[in-house]
This record gives sequence, C-alpha cells and structure tokens, in this order.
Amino acid sequence: MEVDTRTLDSSSLDADVCIVGAGPAGLTVARALAASGLRIILLESGGRGPDSDAQALCDGTTSGDTYAGPGATRHRQAGGTAQVWNTWLGADAEIGGKYVPLDTVDFEAREWLPLSGWPFDKASLAPYYERAQALCGLGPYVYRGVDWASPDRLPLALPPGPLTTDVYQFGQARVFTKMCLEEVRQARDVLLCLNATAVELETDAAGRSISQVRAARAPGRTLRVRASRFVLAAGGIENARLLLLSNRIRRDGLGNEGDMVGRCFMEHPRDVSCRLIPADSRLVERCGLYDVHRAAAGVVMGRLAFTEEARRQQQLPSMSVTLRPLPREFRWRVAESLRTRLFGERRHDAADWFSLARNGRRFGAFQLLINLEQVPDRNNRITLGTDRDRFDLPQATIHWRWRELDQHNLARIRAILVSELERSGIGRVITDTSALPDPNAHHHMGTTRMHRDPRLGVVTEDARVHGLSNLFVAGSSVFPTGGFANPTLTIVALALRLADHLKGQL
Repeated sequence: MEVDTRTLDSSSLDADVCIVGAGPAGLTVARALAASGLRIILLESGGRGPDSDAQALCDGTTSGDTYAGPGATRHRQAGGTAQVWNTWLGADAEIGGKYVPLDTVDFEAREWLPLSGWPFDKASLAPYYERAQALCGLGPYVYRGVDWASPDRLPLALPPGPLTTDVYQFGQARVFTKMCLEEVRQARDVLLCLNATAVELETDAAGRSISQVRAARAPGRTLRVRASRFVLAAGGIENARLLLLSNRIRRDGLGNEGDMVGRCFMEHPRDVSCRLIPADSRLVERCGLYDVHRAAAGVVMGRLAFTEEARRQQQLPSMSVTLRPLPREFRWRVAESLRTRLFGERRHDAADWFSLARNGRRFGAFQLLINLEQVPDRNNRITLGTDRDRFDLPQATIHWRWRELDQHNLARIRAILVSELERSGIGRVITDTSALPDPNAHHHMGTTRMHRDPRLGVVTEDARVHGLSNLFVAGSSVFPTGGFANPTLTIVALALRLADHLKGQL
C-alpha cells in the first residue's frame, strides 16, 4: 500500500519494522520482510516522481579537494538514486547499472591498508550475493572473464602475473524503480509513505533504544512512527546525518561513542591518465569481450583486474581497468570531448564499439579507465554544517581529500599496467602522471562503518548500531572498506542478510 503523507489525517503510525529510505537498500529489506507477517512502514523523503523541493533537501557543502557535493550526488524519490542511473546497456536503450561483488581479500584485515577488515568473510556473504544476483536480474554468480568468453570475444593473452580478466555484469534500473516498488506497493503488510522526511530518531529516556521516528511531511507538520525495530537505509550521507541530528539525549548523536559517525567517507575515484597504443593495429578487433555486450547468460563487459594472489603478495589495492577505444584522430587533451561525441553524455559504459571496430580501422588506441579503491581515513567525513534546510535542520558537509597513500597506490597501479601490458607485447602505455582522478562516482561509503569494536565502528556485524538495541543500518555506509566495486550488489546482499536477521529476532 502507498500513501502521500501530506494528505494523511493521522499524525502517528505503528509498525513492527520502520525503514527509512526507499532506495535499493530499503526496498530490498521491505520486500524480503513483506511475506513474514510483520507490519512494515517504509518512509521515503521524495515522491513518485522528481520533485525540486525534495531534491533541495540533499543540498550541502564540501571542503577539502574538489568534489561535486551532496546535492549533486544523490536523489530523493521512491526508487532512490537508481532513478538517475546513467549506464546505457546497448541498442535496446535500457538504462541500468554495473554489478560486481567485492573480492575475498577485500573482507580481510590487511596490514598495509589502514582500518581494513570486515567482521565476517566473503564466504559468509556468498549465499546472499547469489540471492542478490537473482533479485537484480543478473546472470549467474560468476565473474571470471574466461567463463564469459566466446570464440569471437576472448580475453587478452596476458602472461602469468598480477593481471587477469574478470567481468562486470549489468542490470536494469527498473528492478528498483518499477518492479520492487510495485511489489512493495502491492504488499498487504507494507505501507510506503511518500513525502515523509525522517528528521529525528527519538530514543527512550536512557538513550538505549529508539522509540519512534519523527518525520516531516511539510514545514510545521510531522508524522511519528513507532516500531519495534528501525532500519536506516537513507544512503551513505543521510544515514550519518540522521544519527548526528538525533542528539537530544546524546549530545554527539546516536552510535557515536567512538566518534566514528560520519568518518571514513569513501568514494570510488576514476583515473583516465593512461592510454594503450596497440602493438598490432588489429588488436581492437580482438577485444570484443571488453565491450558491453549481451552474452548467453546476461549483459557483461570484460575488465582487467589484479589477481587476489598478487594483491596479497604485493600488498596491492583493489582496482579495475575498463578499455575505452579512442578514434585515430585522438588528441590527449580532448579525450573526453571525443568520447562524448562518440558515445553521448549519459552513456558511461557505451556499448557497440566492437561492432564499429570490425567495420574499419576507426580506433587507434584505448583509454584505460581505472576504478580505484580509496583507503578509509578518519578525516574524510560527514559533519553537520551551518546552513539549514527547509525543515530548519543543519545540512550535511562533506570533507573529502585524496590522500598521499591513495596517490601512492595509484602510482603503483599505473606502473604495473605499464610493465605488464608492455611485457605481454599487447602494446605501449603512455601515462600522464600529473593527472588527478575524478572522485565523482557518487558511491558514498563508510560513514557508519561496521566493526565489532564501537571505538572503530558504528554498527555491529549484524548492522545494529552500537549502544542501541533496535536500530539497524542498511546500505554502503556500513562498508569498512569499499574495494573498487560498484556497491549495489553488496548493498543488496547485506540488505537480504539484515532482513533474515530481523525475521529471526521478530
């Protein structure tokens, strides 16, 4: 069932579980609980369609290195930021997103990567990854390049070493913007409340459990939702902001005994400093695996990555390299404008260049797009600013910097690409070492990080906020480290895991 809370007569509602946020994380939890007999209320700050007033609530400020900011990097609407995904999936003009799981080593504590280590291993999450694959409309839970190869789409002939070929899988945004939303709307025991902006998590007198969520539906009009369990699924910025705003009992906000709420904000910067000049001009005609294409079991794109063995032995960060063909008239400083002319502004992983390559020698090089892991750093953080939104609440401020260790890791990645691709005879790599990566992947992670020790994290391994008996967090804000991987598949897997935990409790 769905209701626009601006037209709701009642000022209070009751449920077994109240979920804040109807993006992929919140929808996954609600959908998984829908058949359990529990009463679910799902609060969404936006409405059915885009709304400028709702979107303005995302505004905030930034400091540190150049970053697009909280207003430009998230979206308030039922369906969440999936409503503005911009990956083009091919000739059928579907819009979707990239999916890939974290590596096994990403879950491990690594002495060379500060604050690394999840409180469980990848094997524990594997059953939920497989369920997430199905929910997201993907192919089999297989990501090795060799498993997706075909006679006309083969992996590059790389010698034994640190590089291998894996794949991204692609799924349609409509899974969340239409299908999951409609399932939730039709669910008997779920109430989707639109235009209900959570503004405070109210606790009992001792500050040990959440008693209700206070939501604004218009200036001066509130809705209170009482429940047994509460789930924050409002995104990597808003989850932290809500905990900090809820400071009536605890001055520093909820779950913040270790001063970790909002800290360790991470992104997935993208580096375009390297280009590959093939040794054989026909190489582009043999790289079909690395184009977005529809295989027998799903839509995929090949990518270069480090092997897990190399990452452990050589203490390497996570990364992924996508091959972007460049026209023969390519000039280094106009790469982006040519790419836009060739592929269009919204097609971030434009498909079908391989079919063009086989029609003539129109491409002369590859741009190597590197998706990077950022090291968690306490000083990269979300705080409450001085500017206020229309509900008179402090807006979020993001402090983000690309640190010296991050740049050191990028330099090592570039050096290995040069060494290995030239050693293989594939071609020559030219690098612009002065180039800085673009931080605006819009993947907000780490601000309510998961750790067994409340001095080092905000939520437990079961995603429960430290110090509170009935508040949980869903989404990439709980990631202790983020690897290079687009976070949606891991977000959905963790949301399914949390839903199982809640069903076991209730």
